Amino acid sequence: MLRPGEHPKFAGIRGGKPTDRINFLSLMLALFCGTASLPHILIRYYTVKDGAAARKSTIVGITSIGFFYVLTLYLGLGAMTSNALDLTDTNMAAPLLARSMSQWLFAIISAIAFTTVLGTVSGLILASSGAVAHDLIGGVMGIELTGNAQVRVAKLAAVVVGAIAILLGIAFKEMNVSYLVGWAFSVAASANLPALVMLLFWKRTTKEGVISSVIVGMVSSLGWILLSADTYEKVYGWPGADAIAPFTQPGIVTIPLAFLTLIVVSLMTKRAESETSVA
Repeated sequence: MLRPGEHPKFAGIRGGKPTDRINFLSLMLALFCGTASLPHILIRYYTVKDGAAARKSTIVGITSIGFFYVLTLYLGLGAMTSNALDLTDTNMAAPLLARSMSQWLFAIISAIAFTTVLGTVSGLILASSGAVAHDLIGGVMGIELTGNAQVRVAKLAAVVVGAIAILLGIAFKEMNVSYLVGWAFSVAASANLPALVMLLFWKRTTKEGVISSVIVGMVSSLGWILLSADTYEKVYGWPGADAIAPFTQPGIVTIPLAFLTLIVVSLMTKRAESETSVA
């Protein structure tokens, strides 16, 4: 069980089917690339005063997340070796390990986990409502709003986003949390990562390229997930063999697709701009 890929839910890397191995590698790619692309990480840039503070905030955030990721290895190993965790039935390593040691420690860990969930959800809702009130209505639609109007629109957007999240949570209640986390990271990496990376390291990136990349990455990753076997079986109640997507995790396809879209559209729009200026 200590060898990578021995857990039944992640045994694809040692399976005989090529699609199982690709699915596992796609999940690892999404987890690696999606960390810096999640909305509640990106929202840190709205709470800093200048570029130096933004860089410091990013370093602190990534360091904290990296430390937590390393810590999960030791928590999982402790839960396995102490028989606090049933490897075939659950992935709640930290609370179960704490309960095997002390009821008070179990209560503290559970409270921290609950607080973390609330913090993550509130960060996502805040990022979504801010994007709707400021970027979508003000930037895309060109509607000028006063400060009070923006606050009202943001509050309304927060309620709508929260309601949609509740409905989706009910619809996907049969899905394992690990799969849902992988899907969230896949969407984040496909929609946000190409724009972030290319804006930092490629001077020829254009606004049109970024918009196209975000749209293609988001639509392709969500579409792949909705057409996968797991969604067919556990959400639609249809046979998984009828699924259109060949494997469940889309990152290995949709992340390169988003990068390619950004590069192609940026080159095309740059050429169009130069031809217009010459004319």
